[in-house]
Amino acid sequence: MLDLRQLRALRSVAEEGSVLRAATALHWSQPTVTHHLRGLERELGAPVVTSGSGGTRLTPVGEAMLPHAVAMLDRAERAVDEVRELVAAGRRRIAIGVFPSAGARLLPQVVRALQQAGFEPVVSEAELDPLMAAVAGLRLDAAIVYDAPGRPTILPPGFRMIPVRQEHLAVIVPPAHPLAGRAGVPLADLRGEAWIAGATDEDPVDAALARAAEQAGFAPRIAMRSDDYAVVAAYVAAGFGVALVPELALPAHLDAVATVEIADAVFERRIFLVTAPTVDASARAALERALRASTDA
Repeated sequence: MLDLRQLRALRSVAEEGSVLRAATALHWSQPTVTHHLRGLERELGAPVVTSGSGGTRLTPVGEAMLPHAVAMLDRAERAVDEVRELVAAGRRRIAIGVFPSAGARLLPQVVRALQQAGFEPVVSEAELDPLMAAVAGLRLDAAIVYDAPGRPTILPPGFRMIPVRQEHLAVIVPPAHPLAGRAGVPLADLRGEAWIAGATDEDPVDAALARAAEQAGFAPRIAMRSDDYAVVAAYVAAGFGVALVPELALPAHLDAVATVEIADAVFERRIFLVTAPTVDASARAALERALRASTDA
């Protein structure tokens, strides 16, 4: 069975580059570090370190084990911190991540729901891939994410991915645009427009636009790029182009831009709650209720 001291020895040798320096950093004796490394090697059935004139380095087996060791040690240290906080304050910490455009619209209700259920939420914001990696690595307990076609999601056993709402993608245009406020507009009617796009070609919203435009017989002409939807809306309001933006990222007051309802392309994506095995039933239920209630907010 794995021992946390074995994992600490592996991590310290990886960081320090020698058993002696690892022992000093851990305030252990050198034989103690060696003992725990040998125990880890017996558990894995292969050497995890090798020594030479340049010091001690990890073997391929040690390198493969290192990220798991770091994740388990981080989780163990966090568990102790959380239980101490629970004893001191009567509230348990829960780390939750969210993608940027969902923050302002979804997080207030989520934070309130968790607080009412007796939890202390710690919120961080990131793009889709870092969020999923953080949940899978147990650095986050839960995350609010969206589906991205062509990017399959594979989670370890014990994790849950629960659909909580549908989000529409809206085409926004300047208020004086001839199509402003109209419904049932063919996407092809926007073929001559300049488009304000995301910061990279891999942006999922831009990918949705490209697929729909291809079906409509044209390729969007990109005029400007930004990774901030408030900036995108400002560019549209200034008349620099039109844009496809998520519903959650629409300006709270649509005075500066107008929307166009597209007839022949359904732009929408699903929003999911992803939870790690560290999330208990009461926290998961509070999160689900808050996110589903936000649909009508």
